[in-house]
Amino acid sequence: MADDQIRGLRWAYVLMGVADGTLLPFIPLYLLQRGMSASGIGLVLAASALAALAGGLGWAYLADRRVSPERLLVMATVASAAAGALIVVPGSAAALGVTIVVLTIARSPLALLDPITLRKLRLTSRTDYARIRLRTSAGWAASVVVSGALYQVLGMRLIPLLYAPLSLLLGMWVWRRLKPEAAALPLDTASSPARVRRIPVALVGFLGSCLLLGISLAATQNFLTLQISGLGGGALLVGAAAAFQALTEIPTMGYTHVLTKHLSHRVLFAIGCAIYLVIFVAWAFVGSAFIAALLKLVIGVAFALTFVAAVTIVNDLTPARLRATGQALVKSVLFGAAPIIGALGGGVVYGSLGPRVMFLGSTLVVAAAGLIAVVAVPARKPVQVVEPVLAPSAATP
Repeated sequence: MADDQIRGLRWAYVLMGVADGTLLPFIPLYLLQRGMSASGIGLVLAASALAALAGGLGWAYLADRRVSPERLLVMATVASAAAGALIVVPGSAAALGVTIVVLTIARSPLALLDPITLRKLRLTSRTDYARIRLRTSAGWAASVVVSGALYQVLGMRLIPLLYAPLSLLLGMWVWRRLKPEAAALPLDTASSPARVRRIPVALVGFLGSCLLLGISLAATQNFLTLQISGLGGGALLVGAAAAFQALTEIPTMGYTHVLTKHLSHRVLFAIGCAIYLVIFVAWAFVGSAFIAALLKLVIGVAFALTFVAAVTIVNDLTPARLRATGQALVKSVLFGAAPIIGALGGGVVYGSLGPRVMFLGSTLVVAAAGLIAVVAVPARKPVQVVEPVLAPSAATP
């Protein structure tokens, strides 16, 4: 049963990467083609980030207390397919922006796949998480190249025809292969509820580091698409850039378990921030759309190090009964709260002062993120919270 669940998780990550690869990298370019300015695109992305922040925390609250995360994930895929189908409906730029925000709310429960995975891996090494998560990067790499080529030839109105069925396919797979677990029974019924629910100070500090990292990523990754377009690139090169990143994420995540034998997760997080810093400087001065896209190969290493480290650090620092909430917090900060600032600020700076100033300013922010992580996260390995004993599942033979 356990092996079957792990196989189900692996393919769920692949299918999520394939579906997201047809949509997420192309949103800024699609908005640009619909006549939005850089500031307008930044506003839409910031509003979407705010929606992701509220939605992610709300869904995580339900997952920790009322509804199984597996079922929430299935509902999210159906809602995402419906919202994605509305992207190409003719209308004003404001209406399109609202549609993107609604789509973001619908997609926010997809972040629950990580706490689902970490819970199912609680009896094995958590370094297995990286080797499962890399399958999203593999699915993404193939998807963005094929999608970019199709959009280049046939136009970006093809987006819902690709995204909606792939989102539904993910939902069907999760429904069939990832079964909700029975309610947990605590080992120590005398333990203090206040102690179980306390958020550690180290976690608060690390979330501050993630906020700065997310700000720098929102300001650079989204508007790199506009820079590629301004330098003469199209949808195909935008898709290729996303694929370049995924190609290096895969081996980096695959060897994370080797790196953690010698380096702590906080050090890996700081190294990832340092790599980002170097590439941001390079983007500030690059004059070729192809070279700008090619530098995403290095970004893939940085993303793999920081993302896997962040998920694992938060899992270590969060009380066992609040693991879904902990993962929602870090993702809401990285991909919710931070992009509100990064997308708005990046759009204003990009539009008024140019891409060079925006990229160079982001180096200062990401450097601060790495330094804060080193200071905030304990140097020693955090003491693991004893996992609860699970009640027997009706699905277990």
